[in-house]
Amino acid sequence: MPLVEVEKVMPAPVERVWELIVDVEAYPQLMQHVRSVEVLESEPNYRKLAWEVELKGCVMRWSEHEDSDAERYRIDYRQAEGDLAEFSGFWQLYPLTDDSCRVVMAVNFDIGMPTLSEMLDPVAEQAIRENSLSMLQSIASHAAQPVV
Repeated sequence: MPLVEVEKVMPAPVERVWELIVDVEAYPQLMQHVRSVEVLESEPNYRKLAWEVELKGCVMRWSEHEDSDAERYRIDYRQAEGDLAEFSGFWQLYPLTDDSCRVVMAVNFDIGMPTLSEMLDPVAEQAIRENSLSMLQSIASHAAQPVV
């Protein structure tokens, strides 16, 4: 199963970046390729989310279970149902200084077409990498803005 892992150092306190990452309902306003994110269920360390994202001109839809640990600045997610056979991963934030942190985002996926995976996996991997980097760049841009 392919793994995409991207990371970015952000010029903002880890708490500020964490707030932006967990505010998934704001993603459509922050990120061009995210069409919608809806919180379907919510508990203190768990949520079920419904996503709609544009990926290389195709609209992907899925729901996922998300477990979060605010003390460790970590979110683990796994697809409940959706367009891919498998979709899971994590967000991990690491404080560097009082005013910066490193964010790692990982995505495991399986498109669910074994006979075509050799041809399709590299295309999907590149698209997921580009979207993931775009998400991190959007978060970094917003995290660097003054809090009003």
